[in-house]
Amino acid sequence: MRELGLGSDSTVVDLGAGTGKLTRALVPLVGRVVAVEPLAEMRRELEATVAGVEVVEGTANEIPLGDGSVDAVFVAEAFHWFATPEAVAEIARVVRPGGGIVLMWNRHEFPAEQWVTEMGELIAARRAPGIKPENRYGSGLWREAFADSPFEPLSHAEVRHEQPTDIDGLVAHISTWSFVAALPDEERAALMEDVAASVRRGLEDADRVAIRYRTQVYWARRR
Repeated sequence: MRELGLGSDSTVVDLGAGTGKLTRALVPLVGRVVAVEPLAEMRRELEATVAGVEVVEGTANEIPLGDGSVDAVFVAEAFHWFATPEAVAEIARVVRPGGGIVLMWNRHEFPAEQWVTEMGELIAARRAPGIKPENRYGSGLWREAFADSPFEPLSHAEVRHEQPTDIDGLVAHISTWSFVAALPDEERAALMEDVAASVRRGLEDADRVAIRYRTQVYWARRR
């Protein structure tokens, strides 16, 4: 936040807000949060669970806000899906000069253990078609959208953290991964049942597990 000079008088956008995981973290840090989300189901859940936020329908190519009306646009776990020069131009349109953009991705740090290997093999064999590696953060192709953009070069930082949970929580988390969530309901349920059984075999009697992350954060100011 301090890198972009954001504080209690700032207005920020959570673009592609989903159900509001990042949104609820932003609310106590700034003066006004506008959550932009295209899916009605996601907007309803966000409105029901996150107080103190404006929720509006919109996309990266059509943000329903005025020119230079916000201090920053945040995008968590989503930018690679709409990484085009057009989307970057639209984001720049709503950000005031000197404001900024913040992109965030969580990268998992699973231990090098047999149960992790088996879990990965199960998911790889039955993942949803059409979710290709080039769509993902790790390809780096999303950076091309910033060529000749109104933003300064991106800065980068990495933060390690972990989320304590149990095996059911881990399985529920895995079910939200895009290439799992995109499966038909019956296929996804069957896969999650097999994943849960595999994890339980690997962890035996363990009742708690930590989901470890390396959060990749990129930010840039608008010229």
